[in-house]
Amino acid sequence: MAGLEIVVGTYEEFIVSYRAEPLRTDAEKLYLKESFAAHLHTSSVRSVASHGKYVATGGADDRVCLLDMREGTKVTEFLHHDGTINALVFSNNGSHLLSGSSDGSMVAINMSKLAVDKTWKSAHKSAVQSISIHPQGKMALTLGSDMTLKTWDLITGRALFTTALSKNNKYGRVLSDVQWSPEGDHFALLGNRVADIISIDTTRSVRTLEFDSKPTAMCWLSKEEIAVGLENGTLVMANIHEEEQHEQLQIYDTRLKAIACLGNYIATASSAGDVSLWHLDGVNFNQICTQQIGCRPICLALINTGKPVTEDSNRKVSSHASVVGTSRDENVNQSASSIASKVVKELAWVSVETEDPVQLAAANRLKKRKLAAAKNKKANGSEKRIKSHGFIEEPAEDTVAPSKTC
Repeated sequence: MAGLEIVVGTYEEFIVSYRAEPLRTDAEKLYLKESFAAHLHTSSVRSVASHGKYVATGGADDRVCLLDMREGTKVTEFLHHDGTINALVFSNNGSHLLSGSSDGSMVAINMSKLAVDKTWKSAHKSAVQSISIHPQGKMALTLGSDMTLKTWDLITGRALFTTALSKNNKYGRVLSDVQWSPEGDHFALLGNRVADIISIDTTRSVRTLEFDSKPTAMCWLSKEEIAVGLENGTLVMANIHEEEQHEQLQIYDTRLKAIACLGNYIATASSAGDVSLWHLDGVNFNQICTQQIGCRPICLALINTGKPVTEDSNRKVSSHASVVGTSRDENVNQSASSIASKVVKELAWVSVETEDPVQLAAANRLKKRKLAAAKNKKANGSEKRIKSHGFIEEPAEDTVAPSKTC
């Protein structure tokens, strides 16, 4: 449990982190100690994602901030969207960060270069609500506020299918989230009063969880178990194959706003400002510690800062890059297109995309602006570092990028 931290994004524009530490009076009991609080956004923090030492945050100020949790620094920020950042997700190997915005665009950021690789200017006709990358790293699902589910080939950068879900009455004309299971055999859709689990093998719903209250957040606990948070403060944990394995726990009196999982540990947050850490051991679900943070949480991530990343693992991130524009892996059992075909069958009306959505011109303009800004900064001399509640904001040119392919 050493090194577990909960990173919370709030309405009050702050990013706050709490570390689980033992009590001085009783080392067997833990409490959540604030490890930092950083005011890096000028509006509410709407999304957060983590991989290794990095945490990315997205705000209603159209900004993506990248933090190095090990060094306690702000690495850089990206201003490539013209709307609220609703979705952030790292690829499983950490080579890329994908961001989705209310302006309908999606962007792939290369983590080794800290630069934009691809821009889908019109990924959706309306806001991009959610992004989920398949565990194999070759494909992604995106969910738009217009009730469309898109399947993307991340090797070619093309949208393979668009699935219209607005005609499916099961979802109540509202879809807020999509998430792949840990092994990529299923994906879950979060609707107005349901969580629908779709099997890739059968292309059908294996289980539809129905609720009396609106679901607000979800995360996969394992390849067969999922947790869903409800507006009434209830946490529902269910086995996707066993109807009788369905447990409801009233953990808050107010809305359960966010959930994140790491191994057997679960972090939750309520709209009233309660942040909690839980441990799931078989059928036992116990609260480890909780903290009232005095802010209104929107999103959170559960990370382990106590586990060092070796040079070998860093090389693996760079050499096995598998998002947009990289070489194909011949050992992958299922190609992106074959999985994508299974995703869309029998779900709803489907149209096949025929045009490449990548806007190279926009990416080139962004690169030119960054080069010009970098030259101006060098001409004006180095900037002073400014402390910000435990985080140090640094100019982008002073940062150290992740190691490149050897």
